[in-house]
Formats: sequence, structure tokens, C-alpha cells
Amino acid sequence: MGKATRSLSGASQKKYFRELIGSVEGVSPEAAEALTGTCEREIAQIRVRLPIPDRGKKAKPGKKGTAGASRPASTSDAAPTPDQVFDPFAFSVVVVVTKDGRDGLANKLKEIASIDDLKSLAKAQHVALPAADLTADELRAAIVEGALHRIANRKAAAS
Repeated sequence: MGKATRSLSGASQKKYFRELIGSVEGVSPEAAEALTGTCEREIAQIRVRLPIPDRGKKAKPGKKGTAGASRPASTSDAAPTPDQVFDPFAFSVVVVVTKDGRDGLANKLKEIASIDDLKSLAKAQHVALPAADLTADELRAAIVEGALHRIANRKAAAS
């Protein structure tokens, strides 16, 4: 069984605030921006109910946001819809590999179709990747290995 809530912080929390407040009827863009800024400064972490509604289209009707247009829609809360920008902090690779193992992380990464999105996830979460040009499957495997390597380094540093 999946979780009924999800913890958000950092970039994913800021994105959630922007989309939530921007989708409220009757709130001007200026007021939405001010409220979003206040929430970002005042609130360190939030828990939201799942599934998180898709508000990206309502919040910014004329926005390009086609970065994930070629990605198939998914029911997972981590996979963006075509109108959303990819969030490299939607989940932590270290946490997923710790809780679900190598196969769990590999399955989670299969939800990400774009090579650019895989690279941005690795860069944002400080997962080292080989310098060579890799296919999406090779990138996924490298991210799994990189996450396992990060855990091994943490354990070695703690001993």
C-alpha cells in the first residue's frame, strides 16, 4: 500500500505553493506571488495529501511548459504531466534505494523518459555520472550505481 501523504521541502515545496496559490480563483497574480513568497520563507516543510492535483495548466494558462511533452502520462505523483516542468527533487534516489533497493530505484527511474531529466535529477541530487554519452537505460543504471556509491561513502565516513 502506498502512502496517503507526501512530505515536500525545497524546490518541490516551492513548486507546490506556486501551483496551489496560483490556481485559486479571484487571487491576482501579484497577490499569488506575494503569498507564495511568504509561504516559501515561513514554512520549512509540508505534508500534502496524495494524489497531488494537477494545477499547472490552471495556474499558468499561457505558459510554454513543454519540457515533458513527449513523456507519457503516469499516475505516479513523481511523474510530471506534459504541462509540468520536471522536478528533480520529486523523490530522493538515496531514500528510494535505501528503502526499496536497487530494483525499486530502477523501477522509479523508468518513469522518467527524458535523458535531460535523468541528468538533471543526478546533478541536483549529487549523483556522479560517467562523462560519456549514455542512453536513457544506461543513465538509469548509472544513477542506481551512483546512489549505492553515495550510501557506501556515507557508511564509510560514519565508521
